[in-house]
Amino acid sequence: MSSQCEVDSSELQIGVAFVETSFVPEKQIERAVGRNEAWWRDELEGYPLLWVYASDAKPGPPMPHVADEAELWTNVDLAMAAAVSRIGRTHFAGDALPAYNPWLGPDQFAAWLGADLRFRPGDSTSWVVPFVKAWEPGAEWRIDPANKWWRLYCELLEESVRVGKGKWATCFPDLHTGIDALSAMRGPENLLVDLVEEPEAILGVMDQMTGLWKWVVDYVWGVLRGSGQGTTNWTGGWSEGRFVCVGQNDFTCMISREMFDRFCLKDTVECVNHIDHALYHLDGPGALRHLPRLLEIDRLHTVQWIHGDGQPPHSRWLEMLEGVQRAGKAVQIWYNLNYVRKLDMFKELETVCTRLDPARLFIGIEAGTAEQADAIVEFVVRLCRCGPFK
Repeated sequence: MSSQCEVDSSELQIGVAFVETSFVPEKQIERAVGRNEAWWRDELEGYPLLWVYASDAKPGPPMPHVADEAELWTNVDLAMAAAVSRIGRTHFAGDALPAYNPWLGPDQFAAWLGADLRFRPGDSTSWVVPFVKAWEPGAEWRIDPANKWWRLYCELLEESVRVGKGKWATCFPDLHTGIDALSAMRGPENLLVDLVEEPEAILGVMDQMTGLWKWVVDYVWGVLRGSGQGTTNWTGGWSEGRFVCVGQNDFTCMISREMFDRFCLKDTVECVNHIDHALYHLDGPGALRHLPRLLEIDRLHTVQWIHGDGQPPHSRWLEMLEGVQRAGKAVQIWYNLNYVRKLDMFKELETVCTRLDPARLFIGIEAGTAEQADAIVEFVVRLCRCGPFK
């Protein structure tokens, strides 16, 4: 393990993207940009990629006052004001970079295809009402440019690029396409029956979902490419290239390995091959049956492991995570604030960092305070024999 802590200046290819930001010190931005790019080249040195942050940790612009929290999703000006407020009051530590995610909820893709979108702002989510009664032969699925939810998303995307220029990165969308889109459109129970009774129809619609995923990614990349912001998504991480989370396949927890291979694998491989950097969102113990097949995908770089509510922390899943690294893939794990509050984080991180290869490890942590965030980063860096993070 190298003891070098500083990133070589040759890695700092696009640090200019954030030079205007007041959210993170310039030296920290340059180091973070270099280490995030080194991650994708498998050249990370010294310690894991660390995205650590603390919300509401410092003074900043107040949140806009609204009568209905749904306005923070649907009113573009208010959404931008809320973004400035949230990012301005967040303390970024380690390799974390400021970012804004234009988002209408996990099923926004189904809404773009015609589903009725309903917001639940108190839980920071939304849902759609299934609307497909049957898969009509020859039906062509497309995004209508006049669809109100697609138009709203595009306005949020474009305004984020404008307002965030030099200040934050704008995320690629959270794309529950593929089998999750079909589940939202048809309803999960109905789709499970369709997989058995109408497999050819499902295969045809899945091919269309793959094409639409590529179309959306290309459209968004066309907006982001000239922004100088680089790219990120809801998982954290950053690149100047096209970095997208694939495998938004929560539905796969309900199907067998054989069904995954038949209905989902082709879509996953094509999506991975369409972008520069791919991270697969592996959500919950029910999805683990599909992991061996995912590890065979050559251009898949990182597997994000989400253990699920009520499950033990990441230190209890190390045998599986070691297997991911032995297969040549990198690992991303996140600790939300609830876990941080109930765990001895230093003991947890010591266990994780001494068992897993730090060069292929991405740790995200939502800390409670700025002081805690900085202490966590310094502890991990010292643990990996790199000295204080300065």
